[in-house]
Amino acid sequence: MKLALGTVQFGLSYGVSNKLGQPSIEHAHAILDIAKDAGITTLDTALGYGESHQVLASYSSINEKFNLVTKLPPLQSEQFSKQDVENYIALIDQCFLDFNTDKLHSILFHQANDIEKQGVMPVLEYLQELQLENKLSNKGVSLYSGAEIESFTHLSEINLVQIPYNAFDTYFKNTGTLSLLSKKKTQVHARSCFLQGLLLMPINELASYFEPWKQHLISFHLLAQHLGVSALTLSLAYALKEDGIDKVVVGVNTESELEQILEAYQSSIEVPHEMLKEMTVNDPGLTNPANWKL
Repeated sequence: MKLALGTVQFGLSYGVSNKLGQPSIEHAHAILDIAKDAGITTLDTALGYGESHQVLASYSSINEKFNLVTKLPPLQSEQFSKQDVENYIALIDQCFLDFNTDKLHSILFHQANDIEKQGVMPVLEYLQELQLENKLSNKGVSLYSGAEIESFTHLSEINLVQIPYNAFDTYFKNTGTLSLLSKKKTQVHARSCFLQGLLLMPINELASYFEPWKQHLISFHLLAQHLGVSALTLSLAYALKEDGIDKVVVGVNTESELEQILEAYQSSIEVPHEMLKEMTVNDPGLTNPANWKL
């Protein structure tokens, strides 16, 4: 199963198309039940995702049923002070405490340039120590389009990278980064395959902000119609068909949304790779939701 379940929705009200808000703990547990039964083995979370850690920890035997990938908060300073190092090591320990476990699958830096900042080495060494003690399987980074990972001095120490990837944002493929990571046997998890739900929204429901890119969105929906698949299926296909991507992280607010994604997952497997028309949009005003003015 190439799908992983993102859990930012468990801790926050998240997504441009989200009209339901944060699910209750009962609904979150029901979503996890469906994920487990479907063969999803990886959960993506972060210390910065509100109550996500707490909601996940309340699910019975969470560590036995899933591989947990969590992220450290971004460092706001230009370099790690001695106090910052102590704080980050405490945050790493907090991840293990939150899930009441002595072993985690992965801990990532939430912004990649943190691993290049002066003074970071004691944090990296602590993560390395946890790996050597078999308490942590992977350490890595969450990247954003525009990151030039080939220039990272600590690239050899990274085991897992999370990237945005969708029909409009193929930066890491076009720059050769996916090929580079594949050669280094670094795991790649892709997020944002729905572009925060934008690719799934009916054209007539788009906010006025997206007017400059309306034709791109129309073209995407027309391709889905041409292939006889849903926008959901087509969105998944763009990420799932990339050999260099190991997991595609999807987030949901309800049980029915996950069931729809699982159905679309099976359909996406049937979409021929050569039918996925080039739709890259080199404009962070569209591809980076942090830039959206809604």
